[in-house]
Parts: sequence; C-alpha cells; structure tokens
Amino acid sequence: MTVSVLYWRTMVVRCVVILLALAWTGAAAHADASQGGPLTVAGAEGRRVTVEVPAVPHAAISSTLVLERCRGGCRITKGGNDAANSVSTIPSASESTVEEFVNAAGATGVAADAEWNAVVQCVKEVYSPFDITVTDVRPTSGTYHLAILAGRPQNIGQGADILGIAPLAGDCSPQNNVISFSFANQHSLVDPQRALTLCWTVSQESAHAFGLDHEYSFTDGRSACSDPMTYRVDCGGQRFFRNQSATCGENAPRPCRCGATQNSHQKLRTVFGDGTPITGDPTVALTLPSAGGPYTATVGGTAGSKRGIRRVELRINGAAWTEVPGLPFGVNGQPPMGTYSMQVPATVPDSIVDVQLRAYDDLGAFTDSNIVTVTKGAPCTSADTCATGQKCEEGKCFWEPPAGELGDECPYAQFCKSGLCRGTEDLLVCTEPCDPSSANTCANGLVCVAAGEGTGICFVEDGGCCSVGRQATGPWVHAGIASAILAFVLRRRRRR
Repeated sequence: MTVSVLYWRTMVVRCVVILLALAWTGAAAHADASQGGPLTVAGAEGRRVTVEVPAVPHAAISSTLVLERCRGGCRITKGGNDAANSVSTIPSASESTVEEFVNAAGATGVAADAEWNAVVQCVKEVYSPFDITVTDVRPTSGTYHLAILAGRPQNIGQGADILGIAPLAGDCSPQNNVISFSFANQHSLVDPQRALTLCWTVSQESAHAFGLDHEYSFTDGRSACSDPMTYRVDCGGQRFFRNQSATCGENAPRPCRCGATQNSHQKLRTVFGDGTPITGDPTVALTLPSAGGPYTATVGGTAGSKRGIRRVELRINGAAWTEVPGLPFGVNGQPPMGTYSMQVPATVPDSIVDVQLRAYDDLGAFTDSNIVTVTKGAPCTSADTCATGQKCEEGKCFWEPPAGELGDECPYAQFCKSGLCRGTEDLLVCTEPCDPSSANTCANGLVCVAAGEGTGICFVEDGGCCSVGRQATGPWVHAGIASAILAFVLRRRRRR
C-alpha cells in the first residue's frame, strides 16, 4: 500500500508496542503502532504487561537470522512458534499469506533485487559485531530466527497503523525459532532513506525476539535515535546497536522492562557472543598544524566512520592530552568526514612535539592520523621542564608507553593503559569506565562504583566512591567522563 511520507513519519513518531499474551509460549508480541504510549495489552491497566517465561539456555539459541522477502507470498500458520515451519502465534487467522516484498517503485521479483540486497547488507552490518549469521536463504534443517520483511499488517490481521510486530519475552530472555514481522509494503514508497528505514525496522523487530526493549535516550542525555531500538526520528542514517546504556521508552522515557537501563550492544553480546564488525575502522586526517609549518595552539582535522565517531583524541609525542566528542547525528547520521578542532592544553611543556589525532567509534575501534612534527617554544634540555613522569630526549618531552593495569596505583593518567587514573585522597588507581547495572563488568578484583546515572568507574572494593574523588595530578584525563564513560566498556580494541 502506498502511503505518504507524512503518514509514514506520523506512524513512526507516534508508534507503540502492543504486547499480546501468547498462550503457546507465555511470551508477549509487540507491535509498532501509531497511537503512541508504552508497552501495552489491549485493555490492560497502565498500558504495560510483563509475562514471565522460562529463560532459554544460551546453547538453545540459534545463531542464524534469516531475512524473508516472501517470493510469491509466505503462508503462515497460526500455532506454537516454529519459524522453521512458518508457524507463529501472532496472526489472527488460522492461515495467512504475507505478500511479497515490494521496492520503492512498487515492484517485486528481480526488479526489487537492488533494494532488497541493500537492506540485507545493512542488516548484516548492524549485526556484524555479534556471532550471528544474517542471510536471506533459509537453512534446509535446524532452527533459526525468521525475520519476515514483506507484506502489510492486514495480511496477518493487524491494524493498518502497524509497521512491525515481534515476540518479546516478559523476562527479556531470547526466544528461539520464532518469527518477527516487518511490514515492508506498509512503509512509504517515497522515503528517500527507504532501505535504511527498512533496515531499522527489521533490526528492531528481530532484536525484540532476542529480548531487547525500546530505547529513548542514552544516559548522557543524548537521543537514542542512532540505535535501531528507538522510535525517535530526530536523527537518521544507518542505526547500530550502541555500546551505551540507555533509558527505555517510545515517545517519552519509562522504566525498562528488565533493569534500570539497557545497553543494546552488550545485551546482544550476552546472547550471541562477539563477532567481527564489517563496517571498517574510523578514517582520520590531521590538517592543522600543517607539515613543515609552525606550532599552532589549535589542532584540527577530519574524521569519519560508518558507525559514527564517538570521540577524537589529541595525542602529543604518543600520549593523549585532550579530546572532543563526536559530532551530533543529524537527519543523515554523522557527516562521512566531519571537521574537528581542539586547543592544545596550556600544560603541554615546551619541546619538539609530534602531533597526531586518534579517532574512535562507539565500540572502541580506532585509527591514528598522520603525524606532524613542530616545536612548541624550544626543545627541552632536561626532564625538569617536562610534565610529571616525562623524560626529555632529543628535545622531546615524552612518557614511556603505559604500563599500568587495572587496579595498579598510578602517579599520572598516562601511566595507565586505560588512560584513566582516579581515586580517593589516599588511593589513586588505574581504572576504566563500567556499567553499574551489569554484573562482573570490572576485571582484576575491582568493582563498579557509580559515577552518574547509568555510568560507573572500576575501583577497589570498599575503597570509597571515586566518581567525585581525585584524579591523578597531571595534564590530562578523559574529558566529560560521565558522558563518554560507556564508550570504553568493550575492552577489546581493533586497529587498522
């Protein structure tokens, strides 16, 4: 059915999850609808329901997600969830036929292949950080998750205002061998980002079957519009499961179904384990100061990433001194190559300096820029004129490579491999950000101490709160620790 852009946007902004009691599994089905409101069952008080279901063992969860375009139509039987045999509790009739996927021109078959392939590739990229295979070819045996991306809601007896519906367990446990429905033919045919919008819908609906709730905003206050679990449209582009805690909700914040906050990336890691992202590492270039030019107090460059840039770090003689956050996400996401600028801290000692930028994405993957060597003031002649812990050799003030592990006492931030040295008046240790809502997020016997809503820092057990305590004396710690803290929870880093 052809719908206008205004109608589509209204449906997305005003959509709601409808939880339908599933007699067969005890799970709940939810729908994205245009009426707004929190998780609901028709007629239920408070417009929200939690239906407890037994947790599904990790080994029982298939690692295959099949995208189905329903060539010639998909015949769906109503009954106990069995994706491999096209059986679902969600349709209202005993037998239903879901119409074949149509592209923006309303075409099916070979004519729709280009758009279909674009959506499949997008979903593969979105799920690539996890150990799950995304395919549009059904396996000949075994169980799998079936994400139908075709047809209209009326095909299975749902209202015309619904864009997608999926099973969601009351205890947020992942459900195996179930079908999610993303109604491709109900989406606007004139949406300029239609492939990305379809990717957004099918990513969200399939993830509900894995136990994910809707997200409203990240705990640092930013909109969750860059995550597929959102209903928000204040930014666009390709949405990825973000490694950051978020509050839940549709059109307004509300408590999450299973915990104070939700980290969609960490939730899927728990379900499937780690995969290999196929989106590539960030791209970054230093443009100021210029090669062969004089020292400048302002450093500038460009950086971009398919996932978006989380932060850009200024490095001098191999060590981080300051950073700036990634640019805001706009209607098309972040710019492919955004412009970044920052001031060199006044505490950088005079010496010969190698200036470099390092750009990170939200998973901790980073790339280093080219190096430009200039002289600030005059070359150093003694470590006495350098910063705490630095040496002076060949006119350069520099720190040795960081050696401090988590929990080691630290005299300055750059001693720590994490770049963070925090603590109390009596104890400064190498630390890293953590998520206080998750168990066992800190290594080496440390515990996660709250450092703000949904954020924390690993610290010595019973050592006191370090979120408002001391930081190591020295020129640099991560700027805006409360806002950027969960960008580093994933310790494994990739480098090109």
